[in-house]
Amino acid sequence: MANMDYLVIEDIHKSFYGVEVLKGVSFSAASGEVHGLLGGNGAGKSTLMNVLGGLYTKDSGRICINGQEVQIHDTKAAERAGIAFIHQELKLFDLRSVAENIMISNLPVKGPFRLIDDKKKNEMAKKYLDEVGLNVEPTTRLGELSIAEQQQVEIAKALSLDAKILIFDEPTSSLTNRETRILFEIIRKLKAGGACIIYISHKSDEIFEICDKVTVLRNGENVGTLDTKAATNDELVSLIIGRKLEQYFPQLPPAPGEDAPKVLEVKDLVNRKLAGVSFSLRKGEILGLFGLVGAGRSETARAIFGLDYLASGEIYIEGNKVKLGSPHRAMKNGISFLTENRREEGLVLKMDIRRNLTFPILDRISVPGAGYVRRKKEMGLVKDAFSRFLIKATGPEQRSGTLSGGNQQKVVLSKWFMTESKVLILDEPTRGVDVGAKAEIYELITEMVSKGLSVIMISCEESEMLGMCHRILVMRDGEIIGEFNREDATQEKLVGLCMGGKTV
Repeated sequence: MANMDYLVIEDIHKSFYGVEVLKGVSFSAASGEVHGLLGGNGAGKSTLMNVLGGLYTKDSGRICINGQEVQIHDTKAAERAGIAFIHQELKLFDLRSVAENIMISNLPVKGPFRLIDDKKKNEMAKKYLDEVGLNVEPTTRLGELSIAEQQQVEIAKALSLDAKILIFDEPTSSLTNRETRILFEIIRKLKAGGACIIYISHKSDEIFEICDKVTVLRNGENVGTLDTKAATNDELVSLIIGRKLEQYFPQLPPAPGEDAPKVLEVKDLVNRKLAGVSFSLRKGEILGLFGLVGAGRSETARAIFGLDYLASGEIYIEGNKVKLGSPHRAMKNGISFLTENRREEGLVLKMDIRRNLTFPILDRISVPGAGYVRRKKEMGLVKDAFSRFLIKATGPEQRSGTLSGGNQQKVVLSKWFMTESKVLILDEPTRGVDVGAKAEIYELITEMVSKGLSVIMISCEESEMLGMCHRILVMRDGEIIGEFNREDATQEKLVGLCMGGKTV
């Protein structure tokens, strides 16, 4: 049973370079409670928790723990206040032992020369390992453990510091389902022991499973706290995006008529995964490809873009037969492709945002024959992309790998939009991004289509297909087995057909 509020944050303000990020946020959580924290990109979740964890200093406001106001100016002050932060990117030392990582802030010493007492260090570490249920030797090198086991070491470290407030930041992002179950058992055990736990996630199913309450931030403000037992997913989404769920998907431009020109037409595409795929795409149309994993949706996209080999078939661009066979040829013919794996195939993560954005259009921004980029023209395009696609970053030189999932996806979208393509293929465009970023991405896609772009959208989410597509093709076993106009499609029809229902 949760007790009275153990942590109270009142009227916290924080600005960076004159931009107010936290606008008087108040927040409270009880001991013996798991309190979820939700919000879209740039909502202020991480900033608020970084203030609490001592990574940032608040501009104004109060933080009270167990009825006493505390001043947190750095991470050591947070540690002394009993606050531990389990970061998404774990803050541990791979080359050190498990025991050294756990006891790093409180290593036991012995003798007049205060040498480290290895025996006691290992004994103490073993005690904390037992508390989190991790059965490894304290002398094991940390780098030999899995990510899930390293996370348990991080929690054991927090217990060694006698932390009463534990902040978990997207803790399941790198875990399997089984590892997630183990983590949840640890969190429940910590809760039963009276810990005050703050759980940051964009996965609403996790929030409902593990949290007692959930607070939603939007644009640096607390817009609501709900009891998860009484709340619904629709309520959470509405709070995050700032409008009712029925307004979640934007109003699409009118579907192109039968007389609208065909921008793309494919006939009888065949390879190891495709068994004669044929369809057409009209100017200003969003065409959905729906089906189960392995149905051939992504394989169709990859074949059109020239990433996968085609044994036979024909591709027409604006009525002209073309031979693609490579991404370079596809791009030359006005086709762009946002892959389902943006981190491996969509971005160069170690490269800054500016270069990721302009990489496909170097020929347009370079001096012909001179081999160097016209920097003024490049920065003009980059600035326009930041503004148009609402990319939230410290600036164009920020490394792409440090962006949130939603902002990474916006960079990839804007990169392909810069190429002035005729056809944009989107494979799971909102996978792994929070609902706020999803809504923004939907708006961007709609805006691009209203300006004449044609889109093929692949998604495993029925709601995304129904809300964002003029027409939907259903695939199974490498074939198109059904077609629906938006007005006729329902979730039951889509799922039933791809699960083996009657072909339409």
